[in-house]
Amino acid sequence: MRWRIASLALAALAAFAPSALAQPCLIFVHGKQTDTGTFTNWNNARNYWVKGSNDFVRTATKNFQASFYVVGYNGTNPYWGSQAAGEVANEIVNATNGGADGGGNRCATTWAQGGSFWVIAHSMGGTVMDFILGNNDPSDPNFNFNGPYDQVASRISLVITTGGAHRGSEGADAVCGDGSFLCNFIASFIQDCDTATFWLRSDDGVQVKTFSNAPAKNVWMTGGYEAIFGASACLSGEDDGVVQYASQFACGGSATASYNNSNVCGNSFKQESSGFRNLDGAHENHDDERNASDSDDRRQIPDGIWNCGGAPCAPNTLVQTSMTTAQFISLLY
Repeated sequence: MRWRIASLALAALAAFAPSALAQPCLIFVHGKQTDTGTFTNWNNARNYWVKGSNDFVRTATKNFQASFYVVGYNGTNPYWGSQAAGEVANEIVNATNGGADGGGNRCATTWAQGGSFWVIAHSMGGTVMDFILGNNDPSDPNFNFNGPYDQVASRISLVITTGGAHRGSEGADAVCGDGSFLCNFIASFIQDCDTATFWLRSDDGVQVKTFSNAPAKNVWMTGGYEAIFGASACLSGEDDGVVQYASQFACGGSATASYNNSNVCGNSFKQESSGFRNLDGAHENHDDERNASDSDDRRQIPDGIWNCGGAPCAPNTLVQTSMTTAQFISLLY
């Protein structure tokens, strides 16, 4: 049996970008942090995507054949903060204008020249992008709240999230004392309930969907299902040790619903009425998703992107036995 990514067929690629043949500039947005290092020192933001000899950015850009820009923001801020969503929005506009990131990297073609731009976001980075793209229009609840959200929405083609915390994390619940007694106790040894963590809980009162509308550009989602001993016991269904599937795939309904690769929500049951699309599931934990260190199994999910023999593969089909998410992204353009 031969499997291939459905997006490599023209129909799905046309949904990905205005020009299916254009090589995009990849803009990388990291996840939550416990200090301000990625905001004050760009090298920390770049190293977020690296582990030893493994480099997510290098792999996703096909050994730097595609141009790229690495965003650094204050990962201790709430996702909607001026140094989080505001900073990310300003940096994306800078990238699309041809400006350099902190390491001197630039997109090869500017927006004015017709360039194409894809945002790759991990963990809280996905929540930040949900807020930006869901508040880009004057009819949105927090239009241009602290940055040029409308410019971001008009210039990027799409977002790909890996382990995105779209509906918050049950892990954050436990850190902030909102989980079970045992989970709260275990989490108290891991980290404090800082501002970013408080706003990443699974309670609807803090979730991005409460403060945003549907994203202006499609958010394509891949999620990890490699559990972490101990931590995963406090998460519902499949998870990556930090974020449960209901959140990684922006599911409607309960943020703590129990899902797996066979039954995770399809494209018609998301946190918003439109704008969220499934890619696939990867046997990666939350760290693996961002540093390309675990070349492992990938599985189809409902409404996922893999084809088997000319038709969508059945959910939970093993479609690859040795592929990182960074490699997967490199196949999409």
